[in-house]
Amino acid sequence: MFTLSFRTLFAILQRAHSFETMADGLVRKKYAAVLASADNESSALTEIAHRLSSDDRQIAHKTYRAAVLKEIFERISVSLDEQEAVQIIAESLNRIVAYNALSYITFGENGEVFFRCHLGAAANKAFAENAKKKMMDALATLTGAPIREEQMRSLCFGLAYDEDAREPVRSFFSVPVFVDKKLAGLITAASTKPHYYTEAAIGVLYAVAEEAGEVVSRIQRLFLEEKNKTNSMLASISEGLIMVNAKQEIMIINKKAREILGLTGKETVSMLDIVQALYGKLDFRSAAEQIIRSQKPQLLSELETHGGIYKIMGNPVHDGQGAVIGTTFVFSDITQEKEVDRMKTEFISITSHQLRTPLSSMKWFMEMLLNNDLGELPEKQRGVLLDVYNSNERIITLVNDLLDVSRIEAGKMQNQPTPTNIIEFIKSMLPEVEQNFVKRKQKFEFIRPDSFPRVSADPKLIWQVLQNLLTNASKYTPEEGKITLTLSLANENALLTIADNGYGIPEFQKNRIFEKFFRADNITKMEGTGLGLYISKELAEASGGKLRFESAEGRGTTFYFSLPLASAAHPKSVQTSEPVIQ
Repeated sequence: MFTLSFRTLFAILQRAHSFETMADGLVRKKYAAVLASADNESSALTEIAHRLSSDDRQIAHKTYRAAVLKEIFERISVSLDEQEAVQIIAESLNRIVAYNALSYITFGENGEVFFRCHLGAAANKAFAENAKKKMMDALATLTGAPIREEQMRSLCFGLAYDEDAREPVRSFFSVPVFVDKKLAGLITAASTKPHYYTEAAIGVLYAVAEEAGEVVSRIQRLFLEEKNKTNSMLASISEGLIMVNAKQEIMIINKKAREILGLTGKETVSMLDIVQALYGKLDFRSAAEQIIRSQKPQLLSELETHGGIYKIMGNPVHDGQGAVIGTTFVFSDITQEKEVDRMKTEFISITSHQLRTPLSSMKWFMEMLLNNDLGELPEKQRGVLLDVYNSNERIITLVNDLLDVSRIEAGKMQNQPTPTNIIEFIKSMLPEVEQNFVKRKQKFEFIRPDSFPRVSADPKLIWQVLQNLLTNASKYTPEEGKITLTLSLANENALLTIADNGYGIPEFQKNRIFEKFFRADNITKMEGTGLGLYISKELAEASGGKLRFESAEGRGTTFYFSLPLASAAHPKSVQTSEPVIQ
């Protein structure tokens, strides 16, 4: 049996206690080390979190700055208004700081001070008034002069006043916006929280305001440079030019346009000034609206002033996407052209008059010879004389056409409208033109109702129009072709339709068909003066009617000649003409 002495047992117990004490110390040290390590890690994590938070704020600040400048670029390119920049910064402020009240001030052209206040959190009226007072004090410090109440134009929006919210203004800051070194506006934020706005946030706002001011300054300088270049260019051109935007505001008026309209003494020209200058000559406002609606160029009017005669042309103005944003009016000097036309008309008139007498005499003598009034004429000589007679007839036709043109251009073509039975009228004139159809073996058909209302027209004028149209239809339709004359009612007008299956008119020349002396390329080898359709259109319109056409080359042409009915006619009244050669 194993036994321990007391001494040995005591020694063992003593060593055990020492070990426990030592173990406890080791545990305590280890625990302290762990705590120390945890503290260190916590501090490190706190520091990391702080750095991350700071980085996030910096990223947020940079994002805000970029977004605001982008919006300024986008909006300022349209308006070029420095007030826009102030408004953009103010309205974007909630992206970076919170506030109970946001205020901003901008300035009008006539000395007005526009005050805007937005309540973003609960605040009473006294809070808003206090914020406004602080802002006005800051503005007075910046400008060096107090703002008078009559200059103020105030507007508050956002949340309604909460009179139970009695917290005073505890945090407040102001950010000025300068454009080209001139104060463009002032932005302030107010909060009920003390020490709420950090230097970092305010610094970002100051930086954004400074950059925004520089952006607007640069754009305005570029705009001013381009405007000066444009004005220099506009001042040098010989035409008058006016540009009107879609809001009926005058955007551009050059020196020549001012001279034409008698507005050289006015520093600023308004729409009303131009409307009054053109009163009785052109409805300027309606013309601008019509061009924007139609989106097509229009020849508007001729304007005669003490300085000359001007043709007014209106054109739509398009933006980069093709939308119509305004109208330009170009005043082109046609004084010389008009004078040349007058001289040409006078020359034609005098020459034609001088030719009339000998041509009439020649016709009379040749008719006497051909009728054997002066004795029997040998057959060979008769043939030669008949050729001369036909040539003389062609010259007479040309002279009569030239006389008609000169009378039309001088406004001296006679028009004496009377109620006319159009069916009987056409029947009476057909024998004269039907001989052309017989000679060329062409089929002619007159389609009409049994009865028809009377038309209001001068018989001599519509005789000439129908004779021209039917003669042309025969001349420019091959032998054995077909010509149809149809009488019908259309839109309370008489409509005469002359259709043929002849040569037709080339597509690219259709827009010139009513010009003086014009002849289409596909019929130049045939006889003609190129005046018949010009005269016909002028006479049709003088009769209160219209003349238009449809054509396809190689398939034929259809002319539509409309005349007012006797009950609805409003014909033009013109002076008496001279008789044509018969």
